[in-house]
Order: sequence, then structure tokens, then C-alpha cells
Amino acid sequence: MNSLRSSGMLLVLTTALALTACTPPEAGPTPAASSPSATPTPSPTVAAISAPAPVFDVECGDLASEATLADALGASAISIDPAEATMGAYPAISPTYAVRSLGGITCEWSNGEPQSDTAGLNPAYVGTRVLVLPNATSQWERYLAYYGPDAEGDYCGAYEGPLQCTTDVLTGSTWVQLTTVGATSEAAASALGAEVVAAISGAGPGAAPWTPPAGTSALPADCPGVIPDAAVQSALGIDATVQASSGGGGWSLEAGARENWGGPHCYWAFLDSDAGVGSLATLPGGAWAWDEARTFLTLPSVPEAVTIAGLSADDEAWLRCAPGDAYCLIDLVIGGNWVEAYVWPDDTGFSIDRRAGALAIGEAIVASLG
Repeated sequence: MNSLRSSGMLLVLTTALALTACTPPEAGPTPAASSPSATPTPSPTVAAISAPAPVFDVECGDLASEATLADALGASAISIDPAEATMGAYPAISPTYAVRSLGGITCEWSNGEPQSDTAGLNPAYVGTRVLVLPNATSQWERYLAYYGPDAEGDYCGAYEGPLQCTTDVLTGSTWVQLTTVGATSEAAASALGAEVVAAISGAGPGAAPWTPPAGTSALPADCPGVIPDAAVQSALGIDATVQASSGGGGWSLEAGARENWGGPHCYWAFLDSDAGVGSLATLPGGAWAWDEARTFLTLPSVPEAVTIAGLSADDEAWLRCAPGDAYCLIDLVIGGNWVEAYVWPDDTGFSIDRRAGALAIGEAIVASLG
């Protein structure tokens, strides 16, 4: 494995999974429940939700042998849903759901610790994450255009202590990415990458490309179409102007998946500033993903069913607040889509009632989407 790439590749290693928006601080982990102030309502009883399946005829267990995984990680690792690992570290919608919506594959073997590059490296995490994105030629070209040809293939570096290794390869039109943290050696990580890439390269066709169920509502093209910037400012009760921003540079497989699948994503920044108050994420047709995520979301932000004025009886609203109102998220399943607003834990200089603000943002989104 080439360990002599330029120091700029360390940026690739630590940002390859990150989105292009500015990164807010990591959410606090204190495990305690919030006391409800909104009127709770039970989750509606619904039939099984249609969900996507891989367009390849392989699954996680077919990609790497137990021996190869053990060689790379140095210990027995458990199989875990990458969405669970990422949302355990950073509570917003995991971008791995966009990969799966497109018929891709997402796998992870780790020691069970949460890990999201958006929140920064968890020093206790040891594991390998595999993302497989079909029909990714244009996104791969964008990735190489940004980072250069050295971004292809294998790379290892000890950026923040443990050995971190990545493999990024385009096989046919499929982008395969492995990220290993705490690798035992460059050779073992490279062997794991080669085994996974070979399994994907040799895979046959699987399920047909998934489309959201009939009746799923179309989402607006941008964040102000989901909720006007002025409504965010009003909901949070602040005097500074905020505006939706898509963030800065960089590119990644997950960002490419979100672009290919669609749906607005942004953060709310102060005018002429990178600082902000929160973010908006969407997953078109994502009712299935919320149904799945709600089963593993735990303290400090357990979902609490709430009533939102104007929300259809067939839709859902859930509030997740950290203890002490440190941060809050409002998750809406509306028109078959997953729409989420996250009020960050940042110190903005304003006194913000995040729980009330998240509920007010939810009401404004419902009013905007109809």
C-alpha cells in the first residue's frame, strides 16, 4: 500500500465520508431523558413499508471472509448497520440511506462504537465501513477532479493516532469505498480492500432499481422551498438573519449519493458567516429509513412522538432532544419522505429554546409542504 502520498491525502482520509456543509460541534453524550412539553401522540399503525434492495446479487456476508476481517482489525468484530454507527455519533439522517436508496450496499464490521466523520474521530472506534455506490461514474470523476489521481486506490496514514486506511476504486460504473480505522497494518487493510472490490466486480445483477411507492410526494428542489429562511429565524427567536447554505468544498461518495438520489440538504448560516444554528436533511421516499432508524436511536435523544399542527393523520412527527436542551431534532415522515431539522448545540450568542424552536420549525415545514 502506498504510504508516500502527499500530506493532502490525509484530508481525503478524514473527509471522504463527510458532507460538503460546515461541520457543527459533536452532540453531547449525557444519557438522560427530556421531559415532554408537547402533547404526545402514538405512532400510527401502518403496513410494512417498501424499502430498497441492492442492485447486486451479493450482500455484506459475501464481501469479505472472517479471516480477512480479523487480519485487518486484529480482533473479532461484529456486523453493524453503518447508519446505526453514524447516527450514534452524529444524530442527523445518515447519508448511507441515500446509498441504499440507489441500490447500493452499506456494510460495517466494528467493535460497536459509534463513528461519524461529521462529528470527528471517535478514538475508541475500531472497524471497517464499506460503501458501494452504483452508477457513480460522474460522482467519481468529480471526486478525482477535486482530490487528484492519488485519491484512487489504497492509502494509509496515522492522522489522529490509530492507523486509518482507505480504499477507493471505480469498478465499471460502481464506486467502492472502504474506510478502516485501527487497521493492524497497511498490508492487511489492502488485502481486505482487494477482497471486497473483487466481490463487487464479480457480482451479478440483483434487485431492480427501487422507486418510492406510488403517492410519495415530490420534495422542493431547495431548502427554502421546504422552509423559508425567515421562518427558521422566527422559529428560533433570534435577531440575526440566517440563510440556507450548501457549504464549502470537498466531495465524497456519500455526497455523490445524496446528489444522485436528490432531496435538499443545507445548513442555516448567519449572513456572511460560516457559523450557523442548524441544518436540514431530507431523504425522498425515506419513510422506510425512518422506520428502521427509530429502532436503534437511543439516549440521549430517544424519539418522542409529538403533535404538529396541520400534519396529516397518515404522517408522523418525532422530537429528539438531548438533556438540558443541548440540541434538538424534529423528524417528519411527510408524504412518504423523511424530512429532518437539526437545531445544533452551538453557542450562537443567542438564548435559544431548542425544543420549542424545533417544534416551531416542524410546524413551518408542514405548512410549507402542505
